[in-house]
Amino acid sequence: MTANAGNEVDAWCTKCRMDLNHRVVAAVGGTPKRVECLTCKTQHNYRAPKGAKDPVPKGTDAPVKVKKAAGTKSPKISKANAARSNEWDKRVLGQLESSFTIYTPRTTFKTDELIRHSKFGDGFVSEVNPDGKIAVIFRDGSKTLVHGR
Repeated sequence: MTANAGNEVDAWCTKCRMDLNHRVVAAVGGTPKRVECLTCKTQHNYRAPKGAKDPVPKGTDAPVKVKKAAGTKSPKISKANAARSNEWDKRVLGQLESSFTIYTPRTTFKTDELIRHSKFGDGFVSEVNPDGKIAVIFRDGSKTLVHGR
């Protein structure tokens, strides 16, 4: 198989200015042409991740793992950030769009509910506080949001 509309691929996001997971919006001949960033929700022409030679190999739907360029340093990631990121990956990546609830301050949320925020992207509720606030884990970190108001 090749990259078709609806598949997820790694791509350079022109708004976020980094390699992120994108959903293919349009493809020609199995090559993505237009994508939507799953973090900032903007659509743009497909751009291969930095350092990728063949971003969508023939015969696969899976995103390509990009190797870092020689002589570059990996960013330092704390164990807590790595654990949070792994938890976010398990709960959010690959979920259907219909699984997410659009965030508004008036909506009431429950623990483990999937949220789609207009600014922060996709996340899940990790904690519901009695004071009308929720802790939500997004790809870039945890945020405290109001709910049920």
